[in-house]
Amino acid sequence: MRTAVIALSILLGAGVIAATLALRPTGFDRCVSIVSRDIDDPVKLAGATLDPRDVEVQAAKICAGSATAS
Repeated sequence: MRTAVIALSILLGAGVIAATLALRPTGFDRCVSIVSRDIDDPVKLAGATLDPRDVEVQAAKICAGSATAS
């Protein structure tokens, strides 16, 4: 019985660690979120609206190096 509890706790701990690593944002994800915020801020100040998908696409292009920031 004790061995089963130890084995179960080890498997549960390994599952938690694997889930944490799988859900951790990558550098690209962080870059897109930061650049998206930067693109979106001046738009809010100017009163214009942009489609959030367009903002994310623009940010992804900048993070991937295929576009430059304006």
